[in-house]
Amino acid sequence: METTAADDPNSSSFVARLAARLPISPEFLKFLLVGGVIFVINQAALLLFYDILPVLPVRDRNFDFVLFTHPDIRLLLASALAVEVSIVFKFYALERWTFRDRPRRGWRPVRFLRFNASCIVGSVIIVATVNVLTPVFGISPYLSNTAGTLLGFSANWLFSTYLIWPLARSEASPG
Repeated sequence: METTAADDPNSSSFVARLAARLPISPEFLKFLLVGGVIFVINQAALLLFYDILPVLPVRDRNFDFVLFTHPDIRLLLASALAVEVSIVFKFYALERWTFRDRPRRGWRPVRFLRFNASCIVGSVIIVATVNVLTPVFGISPYLSNTAGTLLGFSANWLFSTYLIWPLARSEASPG
């Protein structure tokens, strides 16, 4: 009979025990846990930039872009800054915990820039969701941010696992 980390009373890794009971990989579980923490950081940063700090333009101020006018430049800037703050924390957590056993290719600042670029799809989804749902439909920016985060999650997982911290070729191919 095969024993798993969940059955081993000496196993001290909560993530390993939980992953053994769930039909998902430990890395995916760690990715989800990091994502939960990052979501809280993102919401807190949005609150800070949008509602608390007086350093951004006032609310509901129109800003003319070349092709359109945005009805709340403060919301646009605050949501973009909140996403970038969360990306910095996410890179650090994924680098030091989730994917720490995977090989590293290149210098850490270059990996961070690649990671930041790989997050562009999820970031655009989040910022666009917030900046459509809130001004157009009157939905709270925090609920809009939650919806955008859920929409951008899949893109971030795919880019992170296949581009930034891919499995070594011997692990990825059978045999």
